[in-house]
Amino acid sequence: MKDNFLKLRVSEEEYNKFQSVCESKNKTMSEVLRFFIASYSISENLILLNVDKDILKKSKEFCKEKKIRFNDLVKYLLDNAMKNKDKLNFK
Repeated sequence: MKDNFLKLRVSEEEYNKFQSVCESKNKTMSEVLRFFIASYSISENLILLNVDKDILKKSKEFCKEKKIRFNDLVKYLLDNAMKNKDKLNFK
């Protein structure tokens, strides 16, 4: 297999946080990125959320408080939205 390289531009703070999280899970940043790229290219249900940092922080705190995973919260919200789709109004 030929090695291909990916160049990313991120702030030093983001880089250091990402590195720290990877190390805490005994993974290298390269391993995490390779896994993400491999799973992203074959996944039909991968969702990238574009939310501001404050909402994301509050959501993470809520999940810790309720002892649930963030992914389970997203699944729950999406499921409820589909069950109540006729009632949803975003005007």
